[in-house]
Amino acid sequence: MSPEKLLEVARKILHPYKIHEPKMYEWWTVYIIGQRVASRFSVNERIFIAGDACHTHSPKAGQGMNASINDAHNLAWKLVQVLRGRAKISLLETYELERRKFAQDLIEFDRKYAALFSGKPSTINDDEGMSHETFSSVIEVSGGFISGIGIHYASSAITNETHQQCVPHLIIGERMPPQIFVRAADGRPYEIQDILPSDTRFKLLFFVGNLTEERVRELDALSDEMRDPSCFLQKYGYPTEGTAQSMFSIITIVSGDKDDVKFTRVPAFFRPHWSNVLLDDMDVTRSLGGGAYKRFGIDPSTMTLVIIRPDGYVGMIAPASALEDIDSYFAAFMIPRKAVLDTQLPQI
Repeated sequence: MSPEKLLEVARKILHPYKIHEPKMYEWWTVYIIGQRVASRFSVNERIFIAGDACHTHSPKAGQGMNASINDAHNLAWKLVQVLRGRAKISLLETYELERRKFAQDLIEFDRKYAALFSGKPSTINDDEGMSHETFSSVIEVSGGFISGIGIHYASSAITNETHQQCVPHLIIGERMPPQIFVRAADGRPYEIQDILPSDTRFKLLFFVGNLTEERVRELDALSDEMRDPSCFLQKYGYPTEGTAQSMFSIITIVSGDKDDVKFTRVPAFFRPHWSNVLLDDMDVTRSLGGGAYKRFGIDPSTMTLVIIRPDGYVGMIAPASALEDIDSYFAAFMIPRKAVLDTQLPQI
């Protein structure tokens, strides 16, 4: 390869436009695609690499910056919790576990995707080349991976699949999918993603089903259980609820018609703020929202808890009656609040 050959190729591409021979070539190069994954993403959970330092590939699917941001996004909240003394350092091990597997999948995808661009297109005289239909089908199949919506993290301390059958169509280890709900207090439609900011808090989505008299009594009993010091919410929660320093954010989702449901019937424990109660119903225009329980496969006659990790991925799903299992989930990587507070007491 030489600059003269590159110029010749450029002239063919831009014909009928012309490129004149320059007086001199100040710089030229040939970009070679390197498809590599680092053997390790961290050293003793003290030094971490992200982005291009972890994985290199072609620019064809626009994954360079996207993958890099997702690396940092995955690592950031884990670092915050460890540095605050609320999580065990073992939590940082899940960074390499999750993102290195993604990087390997990315390279495998990139090999196939880059080959599409390198192949010759099919023509009237040569139907063995790459057709438009083949190209489009690959993009359609790979759309979830390219957009990031289809990324799936394997089972780990922060991705517990024990009760996946409770909500079969809301996949543990994947991002919470977009879904519009109606805010119970004022009937305004809200995209659930707008209520799940990346603020280091775990979002506890309580799908409480139909708000019958019996269900209200069950919620009262559940709130008493969750106020007990042995409950995960008390062991790993912090008194600054609703702030960036708190550990959990409670959101209650009711199945029912907005004209019939009175959100004040929801026990105060499950509505720490008036905006935290949502309805699985359509808005006043009958064009937005509704159908979430059916879409996710949630039985409205039961109460189900969906735990959303701070990075937006579903960490665990469990029936509200399985508080011990939920406690075990958080115990696998969190440090009880009392232990943290004891270490912060002044030494005499």
